[in-house]
Amino acid sequence: MELIVQANDIGLKIDHIVHATGSAGTQAGLVAGLCGMRSGVPLLGIGVRAPREKQEENVFKLATATCDKIGIAGAVRREDVVANCDYVGKGYGFPGPDTIDAIRLLARAEAILLDPVYTGKGMAGLIDLINRGHFKKGQAVVFLHTGGSVGLFGYLDDFGLPAGGGNH
Repeated sequence: MELIVQANDIGLKIDHIVHATGSAGTQAGLVAGLCGMRSGVPLLGIGVRAPREKQEENVFKLATATCDKIGIAGAVRREDVVANCDYVGKGYGFPGPDTIDAIRLLARAEAILLDPVYTGKGMAGLIDLINRGHFKKGQAVVFLHTGGSVGLFGYLDDFGLPAGGGNH
């Protein structure tokens, strides 16, 4: 609700929301809220570990249970749950070169730190989808950064840094 209210307050029509999806909790809560308030805003989870069918099923089950619990049973339909799992790479916790590139790009251009497990993969997926024309020019696409930048310290080798961090 907070995101939609803030967007409405500034006159921003959100065309898409994109985020990293793994354990299903974030996407399930978001889709339950967005559908429950009939926002009309599509949500795309960029998968970080499971194949699309499995990820979507996990999210749908949790979103359905969430809706039941908060008194809006049936608010989420199966087609409301969309995950793109093309960016999982070697698997959970294994960032590919596209993920490392996305992390470096946002750090340099925006001073935003992404993590190699979730948000880095999510941003790599978003960047690739933009480059492929998935989103139309001029659309307002919101990327939800769910944190985790402390995880960067566990992946120093992936960035070509010594284990001690050095002075890079």
